[in-house]
Amino acid sequence: MGKKNNPEFLENMALLQVCQMVRGAGVNWIRRLNAAAENGESSWLQEVESVEEECVLVRARLASLPVPFVSEFVVLYATKEFIKMLENFSDYNHGPLISRILDRQVHESVCINMLKAVLLPCISKFDISVTYSSFAHDILIKFLYAIPNINTLILPSIPRLIYVQQLVERIQILTNLENFSFPKGCTTKIIIQLSKYCPHMKKISVQDSKSVDDGCVEHLLKMRNLLSLNISETSISGNRYAALLSGLPEIRDVFWLRPVEPVLGKLTACLPSVVVFLGDISDAKLLVQKCPNITHLFVYCPSEDISDLGELKNVVSISIRECSYTEIKFNDVINRLGPRLEILEACQVDNINLDDVIKYCTGLCSLWINYCHVTCTETFYPELPHFQNLEKLKIIGNGGEFTFCSVLHLYVNLTVLHFVGMEHITDAVISQIVKAGGFRNLTEFIIDYCGHVTMETVWLLMQNCP
Repeated sequence: MGKKNNPEFLENMALLQVCQMVRGAGVNWIRRLNAAAENGESSWLQEVESVEEECVLVRARLASLPVPFVSEFVVLYATKEFIKMLENFSDYNHGPLISRILDRQVHESVCINMLKAVLLPCISKFDISVTYSSFAHDILIKFLYAIPNINTLILPSIPRLIYVQQLVERIQILTNLENFSFPKGCTTKIIIQLSKYCPHMKKISVQDSKSVDDGCVEHLLKMRNLLSLNISETSISGNRYAALLSGLPEIRDVFWLRPVEPVLGKLTACLPSVVVFLGDISDAKLLVQKCPNITHLFVYCPSEDISDLGELKNVVSISIRECSYTEIKFNDVINRLGPRLEILEACQVDNINLDDVIKYCTGLCSLWINYCHVTCTETFYPELPHFQNLEKLKIIGNGGEFTFCSVLHLYVNLTVLHFVGMEHITDAVISQIVKAGGFRNLTEFIIDYCGHVTMETVWLLMQNCP
């Protein structure tokens, strides 16, 4: 079958054409409104009326297309593009034209109508955090009434009283909401509204929101379907967080950036449903006892021996940050959990022994080493399972004498490779690896702030890495 007759190719071409049509309409509307504004109020108001009529036509055209086709791609794409346009449109200097309250209302109305042209009720996810424009934020939150069927709402991490009030007024219509994110700006009042009007809620993330306090706990406990709850760095106390963990039967994660032992110590039973832990621990044995089924582990700033984490039987992903590999005896953890690990991330960790990782992390798919000090003393061979299985390698700002240059050619099946801040990565190093047969499976290669790298490397990769 020829490429042009391939159904997937034809569908992608159709998606592209619809997206170009929608974006083109938005660009055209903004250009005409800006040009009309230069000619005075009468010309501008006339153009506003014309644009609003065309908005209705575009909306009708999109609404006539198959729902999955529109909702899963076109509307999401168009929404992001139109938000960018509104940012620029609001920043455009119209002089005294919209200084009057009435004209500002007209300006806001035409912006809402442009959004309405692409934001159909079938949209399921609404992400307002993609913009930093306060004008766009106001418009988008006001617009929630037109998309009552969304199941995901992501708000910007900018606490503004006006957003809170507008949101409180609109939550009652968002009865299908399942996922809610409002870092820094959420309040207890909003949580109360969510518990009252959103019976399907599964995920809430309101970290760093100081106005979320113990007063919301009784209302969170009413959300019996909650799977994920991030209230780290809010004003909820450790005692009340323990009550939440005990009282929410389906909860799957623990997020707590303060010492977690006082919270876990309040629990009278273990939490078999918890599979994700992110926080600060010093008593690894207590964590193992209370959360025995953890699969994803994110440990921040450990300073004590955490070798007991090796008793966890289901861990497939570990991330450690700001610690000493030797002081916390992480080699014991790697030794016991390594064969099951699929993802290993380290950030600002001293004295990482890469020998341990290579020996014991035999099934690792992704390795990310970020601003760490790494040592490696042994000589290895490409036949080792670690080198055969690793697909993604990201190294950022590595310190110490070990440069990774001596082992890169051994990673024969890499598909993704990132280097940032690695002065030893040069044209010569990459050329040597490629000519030795390395990097043949790469699909993504990112290099930034490294050594002397020129277009020669680009051509070499394009010629040898299909």
